[in-house]
Amino acid sequence: MEAFVGILVDTLNSMIQKELGLLCGVATDMQKLSSLLSTAKAVLEDAEQKQFTDRAIQLWFQKLNGVACEIDDVLDDYAAEASRIKYKNSGCFSLMCYPVAGNLVFRHRIGTRMKEILEKFNAIADERIKLGLSDQKRGSYFNASRETGSTVNEPEVLGRDEEKEQIVRILTKEKDRVDQNVSVLPIVGVGGLGKTTLAQLIFSDKCITEHFELKLWVWVSEDFDVKRIIKVLIESVEKTSIGDLALNILQGKLQELLRGKRYLIVLDDVWNENPEEWEKLKSVLECGSKGSSIVTTTRMEKVATIMGTLETHRLSSLSDDQCWSLFRQRAFGRQEAEEYPNLVVIGKEIVKKCGGVPLAAKALGGFLRFKREENEWNSVKCSEIWNLPEDETRILPALRLSYLNLPVDLRGCFAYCAVFRKGSKIEKEEVIHLWMANGLISSNETMEVEDVGDAVVTELHHRSLFQAVDKDEFGHVLIFKMHDLVHDLAQSVMEAKHGGTESNRPIRLMVAFHITSAGIDQFSSFLSKCGSLRALIVRSMPLEEAGFTELPPAVSKLKHLRHLNLSASLIVELPNSICGLWNLQILNLNGCVQLQSLPKGMRFLRNLRHLCLQDCWGLTHMPSGIGKLICLRTLSKVVLSGKKGFQLNELQDLNMLRGKLIIEHLERIKDKKDAEEACLIKKESLRELYLCWDSERTLRQYNDEEVLEALKPCPDLQLLCIDGFKGSSFPSWISTVTNVGVNESSTEYIYGAQESTAAAAARSSSMKQLELLDMPNLKGMLGREVQGTLGVFSRLESLSFHCCPMLTLPLLRMPSLKELDINMCPNMAWASISNLTSLQCLIIESIEGLSCFPEEMLQNLSLLESLGISDMKDLRALPKSLASLTALKKLTIRECPELESLPEEGLRGLASLQELRIEKCYDLVSLSMGTKALKSLTHLSIDGSNATALPEEVKHFPKLQKLVLDDFRNLTSLPDWFGDHLTSLQDLTLWSCPKLETLPSSIQMMTTLQSLTIEECYLLGPRCERGGEEWHKIKHIPALKVEWLHIT
Repeated sequence: MEAFVGILVDTLNSMIQKELGLLCGVATDMQKLSSLLSTAKAVLEDAEQKQFTDRAIQLWFQKLNGVACEIDDVLDDYAAEASRIKYKNSGCFSLMCYPVAGNLVFRHRIGTRMKEILEKFNAIADERIKLGLSDQKRGSYFNASRETGSTVNEPEVLGRDEEKEQIVRILTKEKDRVDQNVSVLPIVGVGGLGKTTLAQLIFSDKCITEHFELKLWVWVSEDFDVKRIIKVLIESVEKTSIGDLALNILQGKLQELLRGKRYLIVLDDVWNENPEEWEKLKSVLECGSKGSSIVTTTRMEKVATIMGTLETHRLSSLSDDQCWSLFRQRAFGRQEAEEYPNLVVIGKEIVKKCGGVPLAAKALGGFLRFKREENEWNSVKCSEIWNLPEDETRILPALRLSYLNLPVDLRGCFAYCAVFRKGSKIEKEEVIHLWMANGLISSNETMEVEDVGDAVVTELHHRSLFQAVDKDEFGHVLIFKMHDLVHDLAQSVMEAKHGGTESNRPIRLMVAFHITSAGIDQFSSFLSKCGSLRALIVRSMPLEEAGFTELPPAVSKLKHLRHLNLSASLIVELPNSICGLWNLQILNLNGCVQLQSLPKGMRFLRNLRHLCLQDCWGLTHMPSGIGKLICLRTLSKVVLSGKKGFQLNELQDLNMLRGKLIIEHLERIKDKKDAEEACLIKKESLRELYLCWDSERTLRQYNDEEVLEALKPCPDLQLLCIDGFKGSSFPSWISTVTNVGVNESSTEYIYGAQESTAAAAARSSSMKQLELLDMPNLKGMLGREVQGTLGVFSRLESLSFHCCPMLTLPLLRMPSLKELDINMCPNMAWASISNLTSLQCLIIESIEGLSCFPEEMLQNLSLLESLGISDMKDLRALPKSLASLTALKKLTIRECPELESLPEEGLRGLASLQELRIEKCYDLVSLSMGTKALKSLTHLSIDGSNATALPEEVKHFPKLQKLVLDDFRNLTSLPDWFGDHLTSLQDLTLWSCPKLETLPSSIQMMTTLQSLTIEECYLLGPRCERGGEEWHKIKHIPALKVEWLHIT
């Protein structure tokens, strides 16, 4: 809220200074309003804290929010009207004096609305004084009632034993930290998840007590006062209170107490994000002996990053069963839960609301402890957490602390996420666009608004309010979700700010689900009542159903609309009338596969920043004028036209484009000058570039080479994909791109056959990844004349050849190559693979006519860790040189029907092999005696075999932890030695073994077995059900899954 009001103040002041024509007669009201907004903004911090407990302040907050939205609408109306008149007159007017000045009707309407708003705001300002709201700076939210100690009530702790043991092992293993005098292990998790409890368990552990000479506990909280922390540590050691001494005296005294001792200090509930403050404390604590440790608990990843020297422990949620145990302890006390079977059923549903947070389980259980009526329990089950009594549950106060400690410009962004359904996965790009549309974020002097949004997501993730679901290769969050209780927190904030009834405030976001062509009139009628709408998201119907194909006319009248999302809809075309949505910033048409064209008036959407057109396969035409949209940051796709429509040189001024750009139908460029004028080299924020020609064209002459030469991108480009290129070789600039993919190209060599140019380009190449697909003429990476050149492709780490039938030249010596994938390349010079001495992963697939590999192929590959061979219809044997792969950890052999055995001599050198997968090699019924050498094997998977018994060699794998037997058509039983020899087995899967009927008795003795899965074993399955003939053999296994139903 404070951030939103701040943006309004800035906008108002800017308007007062610049748009004098429009403001004739209302400038004074504008200035008063700006002043009142600034006054209100000053007390928002005080109101924010008090609104959760004071209903009157909550109502005041809601009134303020409503008026702020009205002001925002007025400013939007001005911008829309100004843009409409300006561009109607083809830009003949000055930016500083819009023609709106002469529009008396509009000016009168603006003046009237401003006076009404000012009247409301005066009343709100007066009410502020009556409520006693004051100008309060953000500070810490110190609450002594939250203070923690080192003692834990162990009977109430569930589900943390494994995590405790893991951390205890880390803290007591000195040999792993010989270079660290004091190590710091952070424990991170959302509020109420049990960070403090886990730290208490660690602190009280017997091994910890024996290992450390001194154990100290400090509850830090938001107030990271170095002097106070040092004082608490001293008093903990001396068991007595000390006076108010100077900091330097306290520092010396603590160092004297710690010097030479191996200590453990727990700093609980740390919020400090200032590295300098931590360094002040850390410097005092570094006097302990080697092996001293600090455990810190925090809700914030940034704190962990600042303090941690050991890997951060991210606390996991409890299971529903564990939460039920905690809930039952509190709800029933000493009474037996079985006495109330109906309440147990309801209670287990209530527990699901806890989301794995122990605080919630205990709080809700305690809340229901003396309630035994079903309607009371059902009431809790049907209520949202934030509607329950706070003084009794204590859930939201614990979590709300995370909210109140957010910077003001993050609070609104966090609360807005309540619009997403609980448990849903949220795409970062979508939420940033929604924040933009609602004015919750704005650009600053150093960052674009999208980068501000990205920083907000990162910060909320670091504060444990967002949970990452998917990240990119650099660790940036792409998709996230919110813990259910965190979502409840966001919802409670949203309710406090806006009130509980939608009718009391204008609708600013609409998500419409499954709009059909039959219901389009009703939808349009509803839209006509939503004049303040900022964002409209229309979720698609399934393709086979009657989804709408035209945009309702009412959409074009939503003059405040900033975000229109029609992704994955069946829409065929957009009406030209939407080009009057002057404020539109985001138009998302991703996945609109039937969309054929864009409106001719697209050039009028001057505020458009994101035009999203991914997977619009039917788009055959784009209008001219898109190049005038200089605000564009996303233009995911352009389709080049002939003489009319979009031309490539229109990209000339769109130098702020970022992310991904696809350019289709490059064959329509007749002059390379058009390509040069696109100025791709100036688009420094572009990360992915796809250059596409029609691969099926048949012309006598092509200009592909000179066009591609002219399309040189910025050196910061991360991915370049070239599709349908018919030139004889690629330009030298391609060597500057890190990641390159080529598809359906007629090129014979990457850099051509001429030694003067090809060798130089290959030597200077910055390429790290190269993927070559469907290249029927490719003979080699360089021509035969330059095959012996040294130092070429020196940075290349990953190389793929797919469907290159003419590839015959030997592979070059590439010193950095780690991954090689060869698919459908029957004429490959196999022996040349031995040149790749740095190779770590080799995949060979779909090679016809090859019965064996040359022995020299695997020689010199001493660093190879993973080898995959699949879909080799004629392969009869693996080379004996397999034994030279001393670093091999994973071997996969798949779909080799002629392969009958593994080479005994070849397996003897695989002492490092940990995982062996054999899939659909039905005639491979034995593993050979060479498998005795596989002493490190932990994972064995055999999928598809005609064997009648488990290969005898399996008994020689003492470290085997996971065994998967799948599609054993003739297997009738497992051997008696099964349980006696596989003493380390933890996970056993039996899948699709139709003749398997019994399990060996020795399986009862397998105490390490934690998981057993039996699926589609139609004879064995029913015998393993509870009470079946085999049940007594497996009932001791913790995780059992038996599914055997035979559906015909």
